[in-house]
Amino acid sequence: MSINARVRQARKAAGISQTRLAKILGVTRSACSQWESAQGTAPRRDRLEQLANVLDVSYEWLATGKKSKEERGTFGVKEGTPPYRTAITADQEELLKLYNALSVKKRIALLEFLRSL
Repeated sequence: MSINARVRQARKAAGISQTRLAKILGVTRSACSQWESAQGTAPRRDRLEQLANVLDVSYEWLATGKKSKEERGTFGVKEGTPPYRTAITADQEELLKLYNALSVKKRIALLEFLRSL
């Protein structure tokens, strides 16, 4: 399966339209369409990381189609809490735990709310 097909599959599984995904990521809808088109361009690495987080799939699966050892989902769905790259405060850790407990749709709603502040 191509990266374009994986992006489309993950977006549809998350129940998000291209328009809504574009708004969340701060890109145009046509950019999202390009990422999903067989003739389109693949997202850059940093954008691919954002897509993986928003769509709640692993970066490895989205980028390569391969599952990491920790993954148990049908197509790279993340399980568990990823290791943190840097030290964080207790408040930040609590926020991350609460965020990770949310469904994909609730995560998106929360991100949209926070961006509107």
